[in-house]
Amino acid sequence: MVKYQLEIWGEMCPIPLIKAQRKLKTMENGDVLVMETEHSCTSQGIVIWAKKKKYGIEETEVANGIWHLELTKTHA
Repeated sequence: MVKYQLEIWGEMCPIPLIKAQRKLKTMENGDVLVMETEHSCTSQGIVIWAKKKKYGIEETEVANGIWHLELTKTHA
């Protein structure tokens, strides 16, 4: 398992989701994509998308208004 960091700070959807989709294509099953955002709508959008695609996703509000996301690639 490899952890990748994706910079999405200051970006609004759909840009962070598009970046995540592109990065996932280069990752192996079991790898983790780590992201942080200060936009709740960005965090929610990624979580909803990941669940629909059946990827593993963990969302944590690490500070007031800052969300930490860990998305695990579970399939091609």
